[in-house]
Amino acid sequence: MWIDTHTHLWDEQFDKDRKEILDSLGGKLKYIIEIGVDSKTSQKAVTLAYKNERVFAVVGVHPHDAKHLTEDVFKLVTDLSKMDKVVGIGEIGLDFYKNYSSEEKQRKCFIRFLNYARESNLPVVLHVRDAYEHVLDILNTEGIPKAGGVVHSFLSSYNHAKKFLDLNLFLGIGGPITFKKNSSLRDTLKKIPIEKILLETDCPYLTPVPKRGHRNDPAYVEYVAQEISKTKNIPILDVEEILYENTTTLFGLPKC
Repeated sequence: MWIDTHTHLWDEQFDKDRKEILDSLGGKLKYIIEIGVDSKTSQKAVTLAYKNERVFAVVGVHPHDAKHLTEDVFKLVTDLSKMDKVVGIGEIGLDFYKNYSSEEKQRKCFIRFLNYARESNLPVVLHVRDAYEHVLDILNTEGIPKAGGVVHSFLSSYNHAKKFLDLNLFLGIGGPITFKKNSSLRDTLKKIPIEKILLETDCPYLTPVPKRGHRNDPAYVEYVAQEISKTKNIPILDVEEILYENTTTLFGLPKC
């Protein structure tokens, strides 16, 4: 059964059917990992995790929200991270595409949570947009947790993929791999060992083909998995088994 490693079910787009989605877990989906982007949504992610045995949480402050990082916010998020259904720190990183927070504030926020994750030995979920080399520089300077981590929604070249793989990080593959225009990303995927891939939706965003134009849902990870199977010429059942092992190992999830 599939695991969606990156969901935002706390988003208001799920207000009408969130319970229905959660109640359906255990069908095609074994687990989901609910990701916070600030103190409020991190709390929501943890609450959802404790309401359903198949949901786990990751808590952190997104680079867009780095400007709002205070001592109180840092304490709240790190206190949440000590709860037993929290399996990582994130999403953290750098986003120089929109710069909703200054580059300086993003760097300080990223480094602080990265160091906390390393000290706590929790895996990290990294958000990177238009800042791959900058993130790599920080990872190489500060170090990464022994627990490892994943580069969420990886969309860059194999050159960058190889550098993250050399740091023993996983790469998150989601809906964009199904987009017709992303042939270069599929070429990169062919070179990435499947043992270093995680499956994700980033729902409600980045809906895969054939559901583009609609809200993304956790169940749509199956379309992403089918594209991975096709692109890498690996039987879908083998893809399912390997990605399940990758995810449960990285995040320490119960194995059936």
